[in-house]
Amino acid sequence: MRTTGLGSMPGRDFRAATRVVADLSDELLAWPELPQRDESSAMIGRTLGLLAQPGELDTDGWRLAAGRGSAQERAARWWRTDLDDFEELTQGHEGTIKVAMAGPWTLAASVRLAYPTMNHVISDPGACRDIWQALAQGAADLAGRLRQRFGRPIIVQLDEPMIGAVLRGGLPTFSGLDRYRIPDLDEVLTSWRQLIGAARQVSGVEQVWLHCCGPDFDVDLAGRAGFDALALDTRFWDSALFEACQAWLADGHTIALGVVRTDQVSVPPTDRIVADALEILRRLELPAELLDAQVVLTPACGLGAWPMPDAAQLLQRLTQAAELVAERIRG
Repeated sequence: MRTTGLGSMPGRDFRAATRVVADLSDELLAWPELPQRDESSAMIGRTLGLLAQPGELDTDGWRLAAGRGSAQERAARWWRTDLDDFEELTQGHEGTIKVAMAGPWTLAASVRLAYPTMNHVISDPGACRDIWQALAQGAADLAGRLRQRFGRPIIVQLDEPMIGAVLRGGLPTFSGLDRYRIPDLDEVLTSWRQLIGAARQVSGVEQVWLHCCGPDFDVDLAGRAGFDALALDTRFWDSALFEACQAWLADGHTIALGVVRTDQVSVPPTDRIVADALEILRRLELPAELLDAQVVLTPACGLGAWPMPDAAQLLQRLTQAAELVAERIRG
């Protein structure tokens, strides 16, 4: 049974974070994200660093612009230097590389339109289309660079923590007196399918994952879009979501179980992780022979706000727990 992280790691030292991830990961090596380094390294900034779409960082956050701002250029430079460091520090590692970026709807809900408006991109269907097309090209370019550098299988992970709020119309406008539009489901599907298609055109891309650590997740919508795997916070699973995930697994897809909450710094004992994972797997009724291929144990979300020793200990205990879960499932 496999384990992996979901992206963000503590601190500002990419080399140190890479060493930890490489030491504790065998099959799935999650590319470290360092939100504490600066805004250009957090989820939105690092994603914009991949795009040809110009953006800038201002006092009110990221917004579209006529030209690339210094923070976006810095994000692009971080990618270049991190690629060099990652290549140096993971020589001899044969695992799949999993790299994450913000999904199109979280990006659209987090980036404002160009001045003078204070509205976010999500308010403008044309701007949404522009940003998801730029993201599709950026994802394909990054996957191509990784494949060329490392020659290993690649997993592209789209982070959509805000998709639930987007689809239920829960995002307030700048004034707070109104809510942003709810995009049509066909619009959401088109954006995701374009990204999935662009990534899969790159030789060596093994899977495209969708990660959501928030509530109100629509498994059926993700399936219609064509994702290969879902990474979800299991705290939000109700009976309907369990049934949807059963169907997801029955269709041969992968599921990453976020069995350890990350909104508080607390490393549970290995036995607790094992018990929580077994409870979920028994309800999913997954045959034991499919465990290795279709289930991954993960934290619920990133570990960027954790101290490094605790983050490393959690990843280590997840690996220990995965071995014990596999033993008990196989009986």
